[in-house]
Amino acid sequence: MKRLDNMGDLKKAKQVLKTCHKPLKDHLQKTLQTRDFNYVSFGTEIQPYISAFLADHFKKQGLINYAIAKDKNQFPDFTLKTSPELAIEYKCGNVVELKDKKWIKCKNSENDMGTLNMWEKKLKQFGGDNIYYLFVIYHFDDTIKKIVEVQIDLFYKFLALNKDGALRYREKDGNLRPKDFYADSPITTLEQFEDLRSGTDVYRSRRIIKKHIKHIPKKDRKKFLKELS
Repeated sequence: MKRLDNMGDLKKAKQVLKTCHKPLKDHLQKTLQTRDFNYVSFGTEIQPYISAFLADHFKKQGLINYAIAKDKNQFPDFTLKTSPELAIEYKCGNVVELKDKKWIKCKNSENDMGTLNMWEKKLKQFGGDNIYYLFVIYHFDDTIKKIVEVQIDLFYKFLALNKDGALRYREKDGNLRPKDFYADSPITTLEQFEDLRSGTDVYRSRRIIKKHIKHIPKKDRKKFLKELS
């Protein structure tokens, strides 16, 4: 973690961040060509280079106070120490995947986008309009190593909905899931995300109860459901 001494300006920082996608793409492409990466771990191995680029890019604009996450368990990956702070989380996805020894096109990398029950804490800490995802879309197979695009936007614009209109999540842990790489975002405002988050909490709870209530003897189910109220 590195901390420097200028608080900077949040509005300026957001503008600097949102306009760095092209130079960052070029920087990562050069990095990809000059270093030996494995397609399996590329999405993780490239992240220190993203952090180094952001630190230098912000510094050139007079925004020199930042913190870098110690590991992947710490959120976010990069914090710019403006007031309030700007949170930047990295996501990476390959447009192809190896299946049955063949490379096939992939429209969604199924990244973890944060567990449903942790978003309240994140929003309270940073504010929903100060959390950005930096998404590196790349093509990495046996013959091609290419950075396709770098997308930078508010976190909720990368999230997907399921067929029932709730936030899409992984069943076992409630980890939210991303939209397809080039699909339009179904969520366009923080207010919409907040409504979906609370609705998805109810949706998921109902599904969990419905899935597991079969393990409770029928004679005890009425009492159990009454205890929940």
